[in-house]
Amino acid sequence: MVFRVTMDRRPLLEVYMARIGWLTANSCRKRSSGPQQSPAVASQVPFCGVLLVVVAVLLAGTAAYGQVSGKFGLDVTARRIPTTLTGEIVLDTPSEFAMLEFGIASNLHLKVGYGFADFIIDGATNMAGPEHLAFAADVRLGNLAAYGISLDGVTISPELWFAVPFEAVVDVNNLPNAVVIPPADPLFVTLRLTGTWSYAGWSVKELLMFQDVNFPNPSYSFGPLYYPVQSQSCKWGSLTYVTWRPGVATSVSTVLGLSASQAPTSVKGYSQAGSVKPGNLFLTVAVSGLSLGNVDFGTFTLQDVQIGMSGTFTPTQTPSASIHFSGRLGEQASISTSLTLFAAEPRLGGLTLSLSFGAFQAGIALNQLAVTGLSASANTPLSLGNMTGAFSVSATGLERGLTGLAFGLTVSQGLFSAGTNAAFAQRGEKFGFASLGTQLAFRFSPGVISIQATFGRYGLTRAGISTGVNF
Repeated sequence: MVFRVTMDRRPLLEVYMARIGWLTANSCRKRSSGPQQSPAVASQVPFCGVLLVVVAVLLAGTAAYGQVSGKFGLDVTARRIPTTLTGEIVLDTPSEFAMLEFGIASNLHLKVGYGFADFIIDGATNMAGPEHLAFAADVRLGNLAAYGISLDGVTISPELWFAVPFEAVVDVNNLPNAVVIPPADPLFVTLRLTGTWSYAGWSVKELLMFQDVNFPNPSYSFGPLYYPVQSQSCKWGSLTYVTWRPGVATSVSTVLGLSASQAPTSVKGYSQAGSVKPGNLFLTVAVSGLSLGNVDFGTFTLQDVQIGMSGTFTPTQTPSASIHFSGRLGEQASISTSLTLFAAEPRLGGLTLSLSFGAFQAGIALNQLAVTGLSASANTPLSLGNMTGAFSVSATGLERGLTGLAFGLTVSQGLFSAGTNAAFAQRGEKFGFASLGTQLAFRFSPGVISIQATFGRYGLTRAGISTGVNF
């Protein structure tokens, strides 16, 4: 259950500044006890402390001259604790009444725009304390010319992240949970610098990253029971994206990674694509939208045939590459397949047939002339007088029969909207109820109130009320 309640921004910022202030005084200098820090880690906090002061002063002193926008609120999440009938045996017994556990989190996204640049703060706290605090900026330099070369749309976007390390666990109630890793201090996570520009049909994006490669991912379990500053290890990495569009639908793109990966960098409540991975070198090349026009196979003609190719090359692994093929069988049907290269032997990835008849869509997947997947869906608007609405249904299955069925209904009128969905799924040898979700929303500028509830086979799984303010 998610509650979002309007709150003042200052307490959230004060919490962060207090914790970051403690960090600058204790975490950013060398300590006389414990493992010796690397020079990069030892010197990071004085720099970060000065940068935080500069950012705070700039935002406070110049906000009156810029366009301020953002959102803030309070989230309260509630879920049902499994019911037990005896003290000795732990059982999840469905019951009409049950105990609930709550999680409370506040969040703030603040942007100050000056036309040529936007300055952004994103932060969040929860019941365990601060989650993350990220500073970012988008600086638009426009067109730049040097040595006879004119670069268009030049932008520079620096980012600085701090976060408290969290890890994913399963608690005593057998429910997924997230806990802080002691000593639960806000620590430096990453410094990122993104630059983008274009030239004569070429688009380039360069991402430079200086990151603590040991910082725990909040979605996974973390082995050590303690994560102090001395555990940090900061490394450099870069990702270079280059795209060329020789035609309207055709594009050629490459990604070069130096000590980096395209996997996201994640902290509690915040994530961005790209991360540092020391020693990792790769090159990805993709070509899409190569048109062959119509191809006649004698008994039928495949229309608007397109081919795409992609491959990844690394110094230490066997290259991987594939060719993608797609076309249309008339106006209502399309067909696609792929061919994998550089494997033990070239392998056809199966055949997918998609059908569309107005609001109805269906899909069939074939592999070695055997049906491996079936799906169908339909979406239609509803005539409800002053209200507008839509109804949808989708079904999935394999050759042995139906494996999934879902229904959805949405309605809206003025400031009010609502939606509900029900799902049924195959469980072993039985097909039955899987989940039911309902959401009600009221939008009255600048606020939004939303009520949600999700029920599973054993009763309530998640429910709540959320309110937020956009400004």
